[in-house]
Amino acid sequence: MNKKILVAALLTLAGTAAYAQTNVRIYGTVDTGYVKETGTDTRMEENEDNVIGFKGTEDLGGGYKATFQLEKQFQLYDGGYKESEGFHDTLAARLKGERHIDWLGAANVGIKGDFGHIRLGRVNEMSVEYFKEIDPFEQLSTGSGLAKYNLTRSEQISNTLRYDSPEWSGFSFGATYTLGTDSHQRVENDDGTFSHKRGIRNDGFGVSLRYDNDDLFLTANFTRVADSDKSWVWNVGGAYSIGDFRVSLGYQKSQVKDLGDWRLGEGDDFVESTGIQQQEWEIGLAYGFGASTVKFAYNRALMDGNDYLKGGNANKYALGYTYDLSKRTQLYGMVSYTDSSNDDVGSIYNNNGVATDSMTGVQFGITHNF
Repeated sequence: MNKKILVAALLTLAGTAAYAQTNVRIYGTVDTGYVKETGTDTRMEENEDNVIGFKGTEDLGGGYKATFQLEKQFQLYDGGYKESEGFHDTLAARLKGERHIDWLGAANVGIKGDFGHIRLGRVNEMSVEYFKEIDPFEQLSTGSGLAKYNLTRSEQISNTLRYDSPEWSGFSFGATYTLGTDSHQRVENDDGTFSHKRGIRNDGFGVSLRYDNDDLFLTANFTRVADSDKSWVWNVGGAYSIGDFRVSLGYQKSQVKDLGDWRLGEGDDFVESTGIQQQEWEIGLAYGFGASTVKFAYNRALMDGNDYLKGGNANKYALGYTYDLSKRTQLYGMVSYTDSSNDDVGSIYNNNGVATDSMTGVQFGITHNF
């Protein structure tokens, strides 16, 4: 009798422990193909970010759940480490000394309930996450809308609290608050000494509105970028589906303030950021039939220059095609042409960053999601 009671108690404890465990899902994307763009050799490159991720939830009771998310991005074509190109990550690395970000995608923990979802850590930046939904090419690789090359852009932001509201009949809103790198605002001078430069290491914040209901998608976003002398970006956009057609339209404007020189790329490639203003427009079309989708986008950008960078405009045309081999595997191909008014504008808006006033890009490859 005692043995039966002991077995029953052990089974009860095992059931309770199983109930309390975190439910974890492993997911990811593997993608690679070939890219040839004016000014660079043919290379293997991704279209979608190569990533392996972990998401988890634990039922806390009372309608609340603990959540976490971890994402590791990498270069599939050589198995190498992927560097961030985001504004905040690049500037923060320079202010703090060069560093790698091990979890380059999302890396956060939070609580979810009827009130919405709160996350802390490294999260998606909402003005990018929602605005790229209007781009038929989702701001990916050589077909991307010109908004991808805005100097304020960071797909993920660190040291951030993000709130997402529940959805009410398709409507939702969100907000973020990002801590600056160092509240003491200490900066390193060229001679190795340190001084204080007021304003550069400001905190950041963002607000977002979103409507997504059946065939209509609308979004409006504003972000003040952390560690940027209070630089800012805002955008609005929408998309409407009519049968198998999807039409989208968007506009974005940003202001980068006085940060002196900061690094855009590797080596000694610096851009003087003082007073750069950018505007980007996009019109997108997509038509799906069977397993195929045809995409087209027209983009235009205007950039106010300074003593280092000439101002001017850029126009981009992109045509793409995807074929779904299955629900998880897709073939893709695209061609794009970017025409800039001068080489300086081209160095910002060309996908490969080459300083030329025109660039043609061709890309094809395969994506698998798991």
